[in-house]
Amino acid sequence: MDDFADELHGPDFLALNPFGKVPAIDDDGLILFESGAIVSYLAEKSGKLMPEPAAERAKALQWAFAALDTVEGPLTEIASIDLFDADAEWAKLRRPALVELAHKRLEILSDTLSKTRYLLGNVFTYPDILMALAVRQIQHTTILETYPKVTAYLARCYERASWQTCFEAYSRRIQGAGAM
Repeated sequence: MDDFADELHGPDFLALNPFGKVPAIDDDGLILFESGAIVSYLAEKSGKLMPEPAAERAKALQWAFAALDTVEGPLTEIASIDLFDADAEWAKLRRPALVELAHKRLEILSDTLSKTRYLLGNVFTYPDILMALAVRQIQHTTILETYPKVTAYLARCYERASWQTCFEAYSRRIQGAGAM
């Protein structure tokens, strides 16, 4: 789908996601939108990246929600300000509070990652995808310099062959969209 061509608001895409946003999938008739739901479903379906015991599955869900609801919000706002509104007076007033909140969230994440390689231990699981994507949004800033454990965690996530394959495909898609 091409947002530049307004395809996200056409009837075909709105049948997948009534909000007209990405991501959305149609997996043999099962239509899902929202990244957390999609990543969780694909982990469950594939039998990979999903912990087996019920307690570990609950912890995975907890970290997925933390990535999407607690960590991602202020980081997305920082990225949005920096990319689109850096010179606006309201943005200059808002950004310091967001950076302070980001530091609070990243401190907790850093503490967690000081005890383990990934969110649930030594094994990469689906909430790591969501958390790495959330934190990735502020790589253009100096905020992460304070958190070497988080930076090392991101590096471990990015080193995964499947991560590189996905982002290479994403980069090709974005470059193709920019050529339009």
